[in-house]
Amino acid sequence: MSDITFSISELIQDAWSKFKEKPVFWILVTIISIVVSYFGDYGLSVDPESFEASFTSIQGFVISILGLYLSASITLIYIKYMRGESVSLNDLFAVDLNKFIHYVLSVLVSGVLMIFGFILLILPGFYVMARLMFVQYLVLDRNLSFSEAITTSFNMSEGRVLDLISFMFAMAFLVILGFLSLVFGLLIAIPVSSLATAKLYLLFVKNE
Repeated sequence: MSDITFSISELIQDAWSKFKEKPVFWILVTIISIVVSYFGDYGLSVDPESFEASFTSIQGFVISILGLYLSASITLIYIKYMRGESVSLNDLFAVDLNKFIHYVLSVLVSGVLMIFGFILLILPGFYVMARLMFVQYLVLDRNLSFSEAITTSFNMSEGRVLDLISFMFAMAFLVILGFLSLVFGLLIAIPVSSLATAKLYLLFVKNE
């Protein structure tokens, strides 16, 4: 059990201060991520009546894989920046193949576990989300396998589930506010919430 304490408001303030140091960079990175994600559908078409899925486009599949790769790279950029390292657009291609494979596996496995938790009931779903909160960060930052990252994330989050759930709700609220701010606010809310999450991850890693 971690004895770390943190303030959600202080994390947001710290993230906001870091965002203001390179606002154009973070807005550009966010735009790239949103655009690629928008066009990615994994090449699947779902019948709205039967819910049957069929593969229809290799282009959509490729774009979706690119979106996943950019998601991994951008997450690592957030971590590096909040650690005090310099970052640039070149870092969008800094994730190697092995790390990316484990990142994809961590996303898939975590997603399945979260869905299973929500199927059981809402509360188990949020519990699983909190316990797996740092999985992708650990894969990217500490070069752990997806299975090692899941175990480590569970250990790091033990005893802090309610705090982490509160943090996740705060970040979700921040993004919703950004969306309501004529959508443009998302270009600020997304990077600020992501920087705050990276800062939280670094606090937990430091105290592991």
